[in-house]
Amino acid sequence: MSAMIRHDLLVEGTIEARAYQLSALDHCLSASTLLVLPTGMGKTPIEVMVLAERLRDPGGRGIMLAPTNALVNQHLSDLKNLLALPENQEIVALTGAVPPKKRQAIWESAKIVVATPQVVRNDVQNGVTRLDDVALLIVDEAHRATGNHAMAQVGDLFAEQQPGGLVIAATASPGHIEADIHEVCERLQIVNIHARPSGDSLLEPYATGLEVNDVVVEVPDELRLLAEPLKIWLERIVDRLRRLGFYTRQGHITAGGLQEAQGRISVSIGNGESIGYRAAKDNGIALRLNNLISYLLCQGVAASREYLSRMGQDGKEVKKSTKEFAADPRIHQLKETLAEMQEVHSKVTMVRRMVRRQFKESPESRIIVFANFRDTVEEICRILEGIEGAIPQRFVGQASREGSSGMSQKEQLESLDAFRSGQANVLVATSVGEEGLDVPNADLVISYEPTGSEIRTIQRRGRTGRQRAGTVHRLIAKDTRDEGALAAAKFREERMFRSIQQVRRKRGGAPIRTEGSHLDAFSLDDGTSAADFLRTESERLAPELDDSVAPTVILIEPTVEEAPEPKDIARKMRPTGQIGLDAYPSETASNRLIVEAPVIEAEMLLQSINADAHIPDGDGVIVSIDHREEKSALAARLRQEGLTVEVVSLPVGDVKISDRILIERKGTRDFVDSLLDGRLLEQATRLVSAAPRAMLILEGSDLFQHRAVHGQAIMGALATLTFDYGLPVVTSSDTAETARFIAVSARRESKMLEHLSENAQARLRAAEHPGHVSNDAENEAIDAADSAADGNVDSCGPILDATTGPLSEARQREAHGITRSMLEQVPGIGPALASRILDRWPTMAALSTASDEEIVQIPGLSVNLAQEIVRILHGDL
Repeated sequence: MSAMIRHDLLVEGTIEARAYQLSALDHCLSASTLLVLPTGMGKTPIEVMVLAERLRDPGGRGIMLAPTNALVNQHLSDLKNLLALPENQEIVALTGAVPPKKRQAIWESAKIVVATPQVVRNDVQNGVTRLDDVALLIVDEAHRATGNHAMAQVGDLFAEQQPGGLVIAATASPGHIEADIHEVCERLQIVNIHARPSGDSLLEPYATGLEVNDVVVEVPDELRLLAEPLKIWLERIVDRLRRLGFYTRQGHITAGGLQEAQGRISVSIGNGESIGYRAAKDNGIALRLNNLISYLLCQGVAASREYLSRMGQDGKEVKKSTKEFAADPRIHQLKETLAEMQEVHSKVTMVRRMVRRQFKESPESRIIVFANFRDTVEEICRILEGIEGAIPQRFVGQASREGSSGMSQKEQLESLDAFRSGQANVLVATSVGEEGLDVPNADLVISYEPTGSEIRTIQRRGRTGRQRAGTVHRLIAKDTRDEGALAAAKFREERMFRSIQQVRRKRGGAPIRTEGSHLDAFSLDDGTSAADFLRTESERLAPELDDSVAPTVILIEPTVEEAPEPKDIARKMRPTGQIGLDAYPSETASNRLIVEAPVIEAEMLLQSINADAHIPDGDGVIVSIDHREEKSALAARLRQEGLTVEVVSLPVGDVKISDRILIERKGTRDFVDSLLDGRLLEQATRLVSAAPRAMLILEGSDLFQHRAVHGQAIMGALATLTFDYGLPVVTSSDTAETARFIAVSARRESKMLEHLSENAQARLRAAEHPGHVSNDAENEAIDAADSAADGNVDSCGPILDATTGPLSEARQREAHGITRSMLEQVPGIGPALASRILDRWPTMAALSTASDEEIVQIPGLSVNLAQEIVRILHGDL
């Protein structure tokens, strides 16, 4: 028989002696602690023992916060069963069901109050009670204590009225984001973080088996057909948002991508761009469509019907956009179709099959089914009623909605009691049943859908396997958002403990000098002190703990080969939980500018010297840079890449790799400026005319973040350069990346030329420079022809000399067409209107300097559209 804990204020024989609980108790009594243990491992006994110790001293009282009424009543029952308080000291529960006028007397008389955080916050703010006499504040499901949640606000009030007061914050899932964990610690004044993962050896003797299965189901064709028109609608909207530069993700349309687009749209509206308002409306429709498609494919008929009926019912005033969406003929037709349909989703059939099989194998089983929507809960209850031996029980929140009544606190408690007692054996619950509920006899948990939140995933899974082995089935609809949610939850859960360790290391804590130093008031029923039991159990389980095993020491002769690798030393010196760069292996060679020199033995070095070997600084590849780049970082980077840099005066471009390759380098700011002042197309013309293979490198990662020009105009300019001018545009993040690209290109060009014969190189130059052939006879003929032509034709300079006057008529027509195509990229501008605009202003440069009043005078052009043109192309913000 297991040993039991003894304490003056504990009911004897109710709390089993467990080393991991006593270790947590030791930390919790030393300072305010965030307690993280897996579900079902007994956080409540630890909280009760801390409370018993703190209430030994007269004058203080305890408060326990729980997020739901069901949890409040569960904790009330636990405290009454575990604590042995004097008869004149009461343990009471306070929820919103208790009128405020009655709560003041309860606060004054109760020794321990278990309450929802909203009640405590409201009563403290209204002066009904104070927190300066609270000996211990227990916060259950503490991961909620962020932002404006009432739990966090109670933490703020407690820190203000009881500075240095003791807080125990308990949760099985604090989340994977360091900032959120840190905020919980800040708001609740946490000093220590005590966390043990499920694989911890101290937990191993008490862990029950838990089997988790992911079950993939096919989506019925009927539902895919219903979703298809919505998908087409969604794709058209997102295509418009892509053209405007708001939606930037590739591949499948996701809620995350639409939320990112909403952020860009908000910035656009803040900048005064009228185009943002239409985009915001489109993005709102896209979000609703994306959700509706997911409900159809991942949830089924009932959830989709509930989503559409709930639309606009959350508040008294319905938004105009919501009304327009609901009134759309496609949505109206879908609502009528769903109203007449029975549930056909394969998940419902799978739930029915799993429940029938469980009761066939084990008639005494208890099963919990989680679903996100009430309509789904009611549909599952309906189909389970026909299964022999199944007695389903609905468990939902208290709020009532159209077509679905909520459950009062009394009804919730009756529902849970019926499940615990066996009057019902299948509990079908929404998210209200996920957190904290102690249902010790649950043998099977079925998640109707995966959730992307690691917190909800852990809470759902924790409803089984608490006292005996259990099974969890997660239903995944094939080729839907379910698959992404499952992957996200797994990743976040794996990252959670790493984030906990990072926060713990950054915050430090209050060290315990002697293990068990705060356990003097606790003992076992056999007379052993709790501190001795903790030390004995820790030593007994030490062989299972990697960091407690004493390594075997074997003396051997030291050799060079057995010297530890530097990465092994670094790993041993690194704090627990921290990973290093060696955890990210690369299959490609390093492209760092500075690498470790190879180790050369002295004998080999002498042989090299005697052989008078010459090791060049580079590989002989030469690139030419313009004299304006001589002192730039680019020149230095190119030399570090092993190239020979030659400084020359280039009439066009910045870097010349060979006779046929010329590169112009522009920063994103320079690119935007040249687009605004009309220089871009002229520069592009000169560049492509100066070399057979010209290229533009855009350096910087903020090309689409400049406020002066809309992203759509930038995309139009890039398209013009690529398709109309044949000028490739390559982007790089910084000068180092530009240098690496040039180095690779230069070596590729050099290797290609090395394999060509002299005649082949001459033919290559002739093909790419028709005016510079190497045949002497042909040259003499050309010279003669030139001499004859000199007497008949006026001499002229370079055709594309930037110092000459206007372009030729043909070039002007080409430039006019390119400008018109860029202008037509603006929504609402067609070919006819673009032609009328360019009749007045032939170039982009001229158009960019036009005033709003001048633009409005164009026939067929509205004021709003004129302002849009000015903001997108002129950059007038």
